Amino acid sequence: MSPEAELPVRVLLVESGPASGQMMRDAISGHLMMDGCELLSVATIAEAQVMMAQQPIDVVVLDLGESNAHGVRDVQDLRAAGQDIPIIVVNGASDIEAMRAYVQAGARDYLPTADAGPSSLRRAVIHATGRRRQDRIDDNRRSLANDRGMSSAGRATSVTAQFAGHGSIRERNPRAFDSLVEQYLALFKEYLDPRADHHVRPLPTMERLATGIGDEGGGPRDLLDLHVVALEKAIGGTTVERTSTLVFEGRLLAIEMMGLLVDYYRLGHRRRIAPGDRG
Repeated sequence: MSPEAELPVRVLLVESGPASGQMMRDAISGHLMMDGCELLSVATIAEAQVMMAQQPIDVVVLDLGESNAHGVRDVQDLRAAGQDIPIIVVNGASDIEAMRAYVQAGARDYLPTADAGPSSLRRAVIHATGRRRQDRIDDNRRSLANDRGMSSAGRATSVTAQFAGHGSIRERNPRAFDSLVEQYLALFKEYLDPRADHHVRPLPTMERLATGIGDEGGGPRDLLDLHVVALEKAIGGTTVERTSTLVFEGRLLAIEMMGLLVDYYRLGHRRRIAPGDRG
């Protein structure tokens, strides 16, 4: 079983009232739990916003009961709390105009209360979470393709020529490149360690790697080569959610590394590393 298949789908139910809330909980849990659904429920939009900010949510089921007086505003508020979290609206009667209004406000799907049975809810949840997952996969692919296009596999630029003056590290010294990839991969883990204080960067490790790239005559495209290869190794076999984190946070790391590499050439010498600072 893949890592993604082991993760439960986290459904956040926003109840419209005790009676309706119990009915919706029964409909969701009775048919979805067997497929790995984790159901959370709250009574207000404010509570939902707090929940969405504090923990990962895959889909929101917004039960509006028979009233839709503030429904569009509720959808907009939930969208503001979690931009890419799909919202399924369950509302009173079948109303095409209401459905259009909710979709325009940011809802992914709309179910009249009479149609919100276990089977239809299951289909709506599967469709919403599947679409969100595919959107993330597509975003990750575009980001990786963009990084590859800017690496040495793309067209050479005068900036690279100014830094290095010859072929990429990958082409002229494969062993050194492989060693730098492993160092970059280790830096990835240190930089993205969930236990670490993210206000404190692993600057000594970053500077050592920038020095290693500079000592090999590497430039911006060499750094992107290392970034792309290390990133692909890091995301191998991981979840879509973890991949998204690695792609986004990894880009921030690459930007910081680019600055350190520029400093290497600006200063005209390698960073002086104290004996106790070596990895």
